[in-house]
Amino acid sequence: GLIDELERIKRLGTDIIYLLPIHPIGLKNRKGTLGSPYAISDYFAINPEFGNLEDFQRLIQRTHDLKMKVMIDVVYNHTSRDSELLKAHPEWFYKDAKNQPANRIGEWWDVVDLDYSQSQDLWTYLIDVLKYFAGLGVDGFRADVSSTIPLDFWFMAHRLVEKVRK
Repeated sequence: GLIDELERIKRLGTDIIYLLPIHPIGLKNRKGTLGSPYAISDYFAINPEFGNLEDFQRLIQRTHDLKMKVMIDVVYNHTSRDSELLKAHPEWFYKDAKNQPANRIGEWWDVVDLDYSQSQDLWTYLIDVLKYFAGLGVDGFRADVSSTIPLDFWFMAHRLVEKVRK
């Protein structure tokens, strides 16, 4: 639906389309009936409520045709409690006193926190996500809760993702 509104949005003087997280939302411990878009279940997928990958690519192309940019929100502090990443790599997550994946903020019961100290492979994986979306044409990223993530990660990510767009 956004594609059909881009010309109108452009006429308002907008030059960047900023999207909240575009990924599928986890089901486990979901907040409310819709869940939080910040409880991401798959970093490489598009939330089917928004369309599919082809729809997203059309949105990027049409936005660029109108000389605007696309920016997406990335959530690298945590994932949903049923995320693909947690299933594949539970060792990349913060653990509570019972050695169970957990979060550090109580009211965020729908997510589990990533632990950047556990594996450089986590850094590589998340940077690969950024590179993937930059390769699709995404022009920029806004990082949710970025202050909880090591600054060295962001320096590395910037250096590596910048190469994709050149």
